[in-house]
Amino acid sequence: TARLLGAEGLTLLLAAALTECRILIHSVNVADVAMVAEVITSLLFPFTWQLVYIPVLPIGGGMLEILDAPLPFFVGLPTASLKYVDKSILSEVVVVDLDDVSSFTEYDARRGPRTKIPPALPASVSTSISKAVFRLLKEDDELEQQMRTRFFVGLRRSSRLEIETLPERMFRIHVALQICSLVRGYQECLFFVSALQPVFNRDRFLRQAPALFEDKRPTVLIDKNFSDRSQKILSPRSKRFLSV
Repeated sequence: TARLLGAEGLTLLLAAALTECRILIHSVNVADVAMVAEVITSLLFPFTWQLVYIPVLPIGGGMLEILDAPLPFFVGLPTASLKYVDKSILSEVVVVDLDDVSSFTEYDARRGPRTKIPPALPASVSTSISKAVFRLLKEDDELEQQMRTRFFVGLRRSSRLEIETLPERMFRIHVALQICSLVRGYQECLFFVSALQPVFNRDRFLRQAPALFEDKRPTVLIDKNFSDRSQKILSPRSKRFLSV
């Protein structure tokens, strides 16, 4: 999935799922559609996708009407089935072509984005996950090369039935840690009206959540009192994401 989506596609799909967008993925290969849907929803840990989830949507029986629903969904389709979809409803849907992920962020200067673009993950989280994607792909290539040299030349590993490798497990853990970092400080903003009735102070969270702030390192020597220590600054990008 990391190789199929690339770093940008994976981070944007994660952002779309975390902000509960309406998501439609499609490919000529139905197996890729189902695989990406399962991987993205599993990478949301410790969160879970609890809304409409249909990895491969049947086109019969009026099922395509789900795409016009006013609630978040995560739906997959064979690309051939797109011809039955009313294109006018896709302006508010995050649509990802798994066979051409670069089209995910295509922009028309006259018409704007062809489909909805989700709010971007905070820069530090997006960068960290992107680096983890590149690291996973590199380690996966090295593992593949080792497998080819150790076993018969004609032996091919199954890309869908194999057990989770150590690099894949480390990647999954890394993504989970980054997602957890988005809600650091959440407990400090919970107030209990009673023992069983917590109230979340959203305004306080959006003022002091650690994920709102990013490191900014000085780049120019100004005077003799210059310090190379980084400073925490409020990130508008992070605030937009956490405010959704």
